[in-house]
Amino acid sequence: MEWSAPGYTEIRQLGTGGSGRVVLAEHDDTGVKVAIKYLAERLRQDPAALARFQSEARLLTTLRDQHIATMWEYIQEPSGAAIVMELVNGVSLRALLRENGTTSPEAALVVLKGSLLGLARAHTIGLVHRDYKPENVIVREDGASKLVDFGIAVREGTAAHPEGTPPYMAPEMWAGGPASPATDVYAATAVFFECLTGHRPYRSTEPSVLGYQHLHAPIPVHDAPEPVRDLVTRGMAKHPDQRPASAADFVAELEEAARAGYGEDWEERGKRRLAALVALLAALWPVPQPVATPEVGTSVTRTVFKAMRHNAVRMGVGTGLAVAVAVAAVVILSSRGPSTTPVDVVAASRTPAPLSPAQLGTPPTTTLPETPEVVDPSAVASVPVAVIPSASSPSSPEPTDPPETTGPAETTAPTTNTPTPTKPTTKPTTKTPTPKPTKTPTPPATVSGIGLGKLTLSSNDGNAAAGTATVRVTSKVPVTLTARFTVGGTPVKTTTARLSGALSYTRSFSHTLDDSACGETVTLTVSTSPAATGGAKSASVNVPECPTEVTRLRVALSVAESPGRAVSMRISAAASGTAAIPMRASLSLNGEPVLTRESTLSGDTSYTRAYSHTFDKRPCGGTLTVTVTAGDRQATSRATVSCPAGVQRISVLRAALGARGLASAAVAVSTLNDQAVRLSVVFTVAGRTIGSDAVDLAGETSYTRSFSFQAGKTPCGSRWSVTASAGGKADSASGQTPACPSEPSESPSETPTEQKPSEKTSETPKPER
Repeated sequence: MEWSAPGYTEIRQLGTGGSGRVVLAEHDDTGVKVAIKYLAERLRQDPAALARFQSEARLLTTLRDQHIATMWEYIQEPSGAAIVMELVNGVSLRALLRENGTTSPEAALVVLKGSLLGLARAHTIGLVHRDYKPENVIVREDGASKLVDFGIAVREGTAAHPEGTPPYMAPEMWAGGPASPATDVYAATAVFFECLTGHRPYRSTEPSVLGYQHLHAPIPVHDAPEPVRDLVTRGMAKHPDQRPASAADFVAELEEAARAGYGEDWEERGKRRLAALVALLAALWPVPQPVATPEVGTSVTRTVFKAMRHNAVRMGVGTGLAVAVAVAAVVILSSRGPSTTPVDVVAASRTPAPLSPAQLGTPPTTTLPETPEVVDPSAVASVPVAVIPSASSPSSPEPTDPPETTGPAETTAPTTNTPTPTKPTTKPTTKTPTPKPTKTPTPPATVSGIGLGKLTLSSNDGNAAAGTATVRVTSKVPVTLTARFTVGGTPVKTTTARLSGALSYTRSFSHTLDDSACGETVTLTVSTSPAATGGAKSASVNVPECPTEVTRLRVALSVAESPGRAVSMRISAAASGTAAIPMRASLSLNGEPVLTRESTLSGDTSYTRAYSHTFDKRPCGGTLTVTVTAGDRQATSRATVSCPAGVQRISVLRAALGARGLASAAVAVSTLNDQAVRLSVVFTVAGRTIGSDAVDLAGETSYTRSFSFQAGKTPCGSRWSVTASAGGKADSASGQTPACPSEPSESPSETPTEQKPSEKTSETPKPER
């Protein structure tokens, strides 16, 4: 039976591999669903593999970021080791690519940005992931992504044996060079390339050839869309010095290229595309969500069928689409004037307007098969056809307007007086208007660009974030400049400035941060009205975690009463702040490790944690030690497992008293543990003690002992008993010697005969219990 983490109930297995298995589980106390990563048993027996697993857990305790899956707890017992992780409800990027071939460029940029931000968090503490690949990126149902699996992460500058996934390994990894943040940038860009094109940058299946390609082959940049080719070239440069120095720097380049190539709303459209792709794979989610029923309206409805497989046939709808054109004749009648000509109003164009790429979404690149897709006629609903009259159809006679009448018809025509026109006697005078001078309009201002330097942190003014923006315009008319600071995505300060009288402006902006900004990302976004060419500019900086000290750390160790086998630990800690504090608790028996738990304390200033362990057998006389480390503090508690002697049951199995005066008894004793107990046995006949004995029992928990005594000559018909006692418990058995024979009657004719004493034995078997 496989070991399972205590305190959790497994629901189902999510995946398995050579290094172990991952299961969906529920925390027993809170009901929160988690993902548990178990180390394979064969690797747990390997000290090097176990040390690496422990190292991964320690690294994850220091990585708290919205773009990295959070580790809740590390559990290690003699029977297994496990990492309890946040459950990310979604699918791996590999699953998306397997089902769809590609993503849209905007979606690929969203994945790259999220991964770079997660890698940037690791880089700030000197870690290099080294194994970034589609399998280690989980895309959630809302289109956001999280980074997982830091199993082979190393400290920056480590030149270890080359490890990683070959299709995404940077050239320096193939050459045995040191790992750096640029190593992760290369791998992330290679995955970005695969999202764009549907294939890896280099596709050889021979490791030596693949390594040569990464080291020397040209970057296949022309396979990528033109707006992002510079990103691919920069991120996959052969030498680390030619790549962005860090993942954070690459994010700034990415955002600028994305806005220039795909507009200001590129990120929103990319997330929508990813969410749609993830929704198609809802059956693969760890916790599937019900699919919402689409609403059906009575207006014109457009349904787009998107292929789920990368080799699906895309069928266009255009020239074969029949559009019914409704023509209405509108007749305007005047109460006095002649009838007017009918006017045709076109309700719909015969040729539909083409849909924009933003409306259709960018489909994955696919190759059409030579034969068209065969559609089952039974699966197609019949559609009523609107018949459009052709030009050859007989036309109906044009309607004529009936004459307007104001009363009953007369038999004689009414008399009409025709007025006589007269000529005017004077000519009208025409006044020549005086021309007014025309006012030359002021040309509108055009903002040709915004420049924004790096956002910096300064402790000189209470830990403030500051940045400088440069605005270039084509005329000296007023321009409105808006600068907005956000902390963790929440707006905290907005400043507006009116610029005029020059063609270039430089303005500096700053914002003083409070403790709530610790560990968050601060972003400064600068925009103008009218909008600048290239749109707004943004710069971000990660605020370090505020220093948090552990002010109190205590641990209590308790052992269940004998014969219990459970031991529990209760830890309480207090801190000066709410930043993350790694905590480690270790339990040992007589110096040998028994249990290790690692977790992170964060979000509060007071914490309580409880852990427990159950031994297979109560470790009588052993010394238990629990050591807890949190921050720079350590607390220890010890307890000796006592096992007081105790008797569960005592029984006199059998007892007897023979005619020759030999008394015997057999006694069974069951104890609570193997500690020593004293067994005493007393034999009495006719109220007189004829013998007693006492023995010490130790080393086992079940005993059977036999006793015998010489009672000598005992009177016939005497009562006897045996009593056994140990540890406050007792049992007894009793019996009677044979009755005395009756006296013979006196008769002179009878000769008295000598009667031999009875040879029978008085034995009282102990009734079965």
